[in-house]
Amino acid sequence: TTNVSKKKAVVSTQSTGDEYKVGDISSFLNASSTDSLKSSNELFSSIQPTIAVEEVYAKPVSIPVSVKGKRPKKTKIIEDEPEEPKFPKLSPDEQLEIDKRTLFIGNLPVGLKRKQLRKLFQDYGKIASLRFRSVAISDLKLGRKICLKTNKINENALNKNAYIVFEHEECLDKALSKNGSMVNDHCIRVDKVVKSRQQVKDDSKNSIFIGNIPFAATEEEVRAALVQCGEIEYVRLLRDAKTNIGKGFGYVKFVDSSGVMFAMKIKDNVEVNGRKLRIQRCKSKITLENTKKAKELKAKKKEEAQASFRGRKSKSSDKSAFQSKKPRSHNKKVDPDKRPKKNKVMTKHKFDKKVNKASKKGGPASRKGRQEK
Repeated sequence: TTNVSKKKAVVSTQSTGDEYKVGDISSFLNASSTDSLKSSNELFSSIQPTIAVEEVYAKPVSIPVSVKGKRPKKTKIIEDEPEEPKFPKLSPDEQLEIDKRTLFIGNLPVGLKRKQLRKLFQDYGKIASLRFRSVAISDLKLGRKICLKTNKINENALNKNAYIVFEHEECLDKALSKNGSMVNDHCIRVDKVVKSRQQVKDDSKNSIFIGNIPFAATEEEVRAALVQCGEIEYVRLLRDAKTNIGKGFGYVKFVDSSGVMFAMKIKDNVEVNGRKLRIQRCKSKITLENTKKAKELKAKKKEEAQASFRGRKSKSSDKSAFQSKKPRSHNKKVDPDKRPKKNKVMTKHKFDKKVNKASKKGGPASRKGRQEK
């Protein structure tokens, strides 16, 4: 690239002394060569211009210079550094630490606002953040974010959920006392997000699975149908996240395992809105994981047993296993008494023949005869 600059020259001519007279040029042209040189010097020496130059430089412009056989190099544009995201990704340990301080609140009224929910739990500790979830929207085409900003919420929705993050983990134990309390005719469910293995086992022992629930049924209706079994800790019905319509199944947790025993006795006589419920015992996640692992191990063992030695090298352990096994003898003598019994009845004639054959070969009949002798 070459830097090109423009120059602006301002020239001012000023005559000093002699001035131009008419006939000077014509007399100069008619004169001889020697006289013309002298007169030309005299003519132009009489005019002495003074030149004042003012230089004005323009901004440098980058112009690519092309070379034969080579393309001009592209100028590299240095981009600005990307801005940091508002919500950076957390490591698993950081996310677990936040989840331990998080409280789940279910079956909240749809019209409940943030300030009202904050007032309910602000006495138990300082709240770091609060968010609503499972809010049913009226227009699925617009999307959840736009509907929430424009307040397009489904008025026929039954409930919604929320998460509260406290600054200290100790606040969760105090806030659990709100479980089962009534908020605008809704019995709310309060529970921890992270639980220990023992708590998961206890939940499964005191819980039952309910199927064939009407889609429009509420938690209060299911609770009323099973109150006779015992004191209920919470009712959990699974719903669609977008429409908030029930999926037809859920869980009920009792305070004691006696409630589960009584529910299994009357499982054929429980109805909700004229629909008969299907009740089963719950299995904990831990037992289900253990059964899956056990099945996988059994499948691996079968594959190893069925696999032949073709295509892989034999190991010392395989050789020792084959050496320890004794080869089977195909010509074994089988006693008639030890043979498997058949369903057919043996006649007396056939039985006598078999006894005689055995006595000749030194069977049990011949031994008895020798002993008697």
